[in-house]
Amino acid sequence: MNTLILPEDLPASLSFLLRAAAIVAIAMSALLLASCAPRRDSAIPADPQTKASEPESVAADEAPEAELPPPPDIAPNPGFDELDHAGNPVAWTLKPPVYSLSVESPRGGLKCLRFENADPKNYVLCSSPIELKIGSCYEFSVWVRTENVEGEDTGATICVEWWGRDGGYLGGAYPAGVKGTSAEWTLVRGHTAKVPENTALSTVACYVRKGMTGKAWWDDVVIKEYVPPLLDALVTNKYRDMTDGGPVLVKAGVNLKHHNIQPERVMARLDLKDANGKTLKKMNPTIISEGEIVFSVDSSELAPGDYTLECEARIRYSRAKGGASRRLRKVARLPERKAWIDDHQRLILDGKPFFPLGTYWGGVKASEAEIYAKSPFNCVMPYGGASREMLDLLDSNGVKVIYSVKDLYSGTKFSPKEIQTEQDERRAIEETLAKVGNHPGVIAWYINDELPLEMLDRLAEHRDWMEELDPGRPTWVVLYQVTQVRGYIPTFDVIGTDPYPIPEKPPSMALDWARMTSDGVLGCRAVWMVPQIFNWASYREDPDDRREYRAPTLDEMRSMAWQCIAGGANGLIFYSWFDLWRMSADKQSGGRAEKPEPFDERWKDVTAMAAEIERFFPVLLSVAAAPTPIAVEGSKSVAWRIYGKDGFTYLVAVNSGREPAEATFRFAGKISEVKVELGAETMSADGGAMTASFSPLEAKVVRLKVSQ
Repeated sequence: MNTLILPEDLPASLSFLLRAAAIVAIAMSALLLASCAPRRDSAIPADPQTKASEPESVAADEAPEAELPPPPDIAPNPGFDELDHAGNPVAWTLKPPVYSLSVESPRGGLKCLRFENADPKNYVLCSSPIELKIGSCYEFSVWVRTENVEGEDTGATICVEWWGRDGGYLGGAYPAGVKGTSAEWTLVRGHTAKVPENTALSTVACYVRKGMTGKAWWDDVVIKEYVPPLLDALVTNKYRDMTDGGPVLVKAGVNLKHHNIQPERVMARLDLKDANGKTLKKMNPTIISEGEIVFSVDSSELAPGDYTLECEARIRYSRAKGGASRRLRKVARLPERKAWIDDHQRLILDGKPFFPLGTYWGGVKASEAEIYAKSPFNCVMPYGGASREMLDLLDSNGVKVIYSVKDLYSGTKFSPKEIQTEQDERRAIEETLAKVGNHPGVIAWYINDELPLEMLDRLAEHRDWMEELDPGRPTWVVLYQVTQVRGYIPTFDVIGTDPYPIPEKPPSMALDWARMTSDGVLGCRAVWMVPQIFNWASYREDPDDRREYRAPTLDEMRSMAWQCIAGGANGLIFYSWFDLWRMSADKQSGGRAEKPEPFDERWKDVTAMAAEIERFFPVLLSVAAAPTPIAVEGSKSVAWRIYGKDGFTYLVAVNSGREPAEATFRFAGKISEVKVELGAETMSADGGAMTASFSPLEAKVVRLKVSQ
């Protein structure tokens, strides 16, 4: 509920005018918010929101709170030096002979943890229970040395995991490790998502990834609660922060919950400055919630040129404050572009809205392109690029290409050997664009595949190069670092993350990651998620390991796709086409399967799922206004999103869990018509309420007529 508090002694006429102005401001902000963030939620009431006032200095009688001390290191026995009566490290569970204590050049103290394993089938971890706060995030690290660590995975590393009261796995964080031989101590770092509500046990483990052999050492474990800055991002809803006039939605990302601060205590202001640093406007926020501060900037009267937006937030009765800035460019007319992102975070291709529905490829083969052209998919992302001949073939069949330049970073794993400097990187990008950059089939550039945030400056530079060299197409990046999305904002135009839970993790991972990704960009960047269609066995060498895995079922793929959409996705690029082929043959025949999965059977399920999404393109691309539920009650596993089209309200809803679920959607108006377009007709409507029952993982699309 938005509130406005006025002094009691104001004249009635002035009080009325101020209240009217506030109502108009809040209404304009709501319209802007609808164009930026997806209309979606789980079956949980939204966070309370409050109207905020202009920053002001702390009054003399308002004693500021003491600064919070830095969070303590809660790692148990971090240097492995404290021993019990049996000579084992306190808190840690050693599993000899693979793990032991060592005095071989510890980084600090007297000892370190040692691993030695010659059998790739022998997979054990050295772990310890830890106490983590529900709802908090943590950063953790360890120093690692290795000797001849070999295998397919990333080597010696550390992880933090959570387990439920029933002993079931709930999730965790798994940074990439160190492999080969690293004689010097190397720091491995990771960040967790929020600790789940139903966590009963948390653990930290030092280990070498499954299927790997060699020697490794660990020392000086650190685990600290991560307290993010008060204000950590400033974004607009305008593509590349460019406007040709009219209202601009500006959002500042804040972390009030982490600082135990209520929105009512926040004082914030946004300054608009010209190229000379002169302040032209000072604006109060229209809305403050636990996660964001919202402003509306009227750019109509601005002359063409570059401007700076500067946001400052302060907290009453505290020294806590934060700030951020962002460029805003005013142009007389938006440039002509092949492809770009509109205010609703839709891809606009050749002047029309386009929902990217594609898959990852390796290279492009004519025989495979012919099969693909008959499917509902409309694009591909080939790791190996594509010749102009193949681009012609794909484009003639209506299949567009997201073209990869993601390996053109010197010193990274897949970088060509001839790329040794940043100058080489720039030259390689220019050469790629000279070859294919003007092809009508190319709709976006893939510029980062999970490179670390430590490379932020280089990643941002590559994005800037792409805008300079090809201003007519957006850039897309994909991360597994879902908890760090906000930090990557300067590096992309479009973001995706890649949840691959089947079979070891809950399918709801797709929903969780889609929400975290959309929330990470404050709803002001397009989100093209990367759901799973592959079998993890394709990435395992050991035959016994491969037998433990399976491909996702049609029900699982369908649910994960719609979970991503309900969570805020504006496009879906599935991983991966080439794994469908690799798993259709055994190793003797050039494939990866112990038990082959016929391509035709898997492709039938994948295309059936894709066809259901393609059928709703007109709905998913519509930006018409529609009534939104005023309340949603029921299972937390049900996620939903609202669309409007042709006077109807379309409810996309999906059960992310493996148990049946029910949810009731309450509208302010009366529901006069209900038509189930996808899913079972297990629902009833009464007045302004509709109750829907969901089978495990079921997705529904329901067309409603709701009176305004």
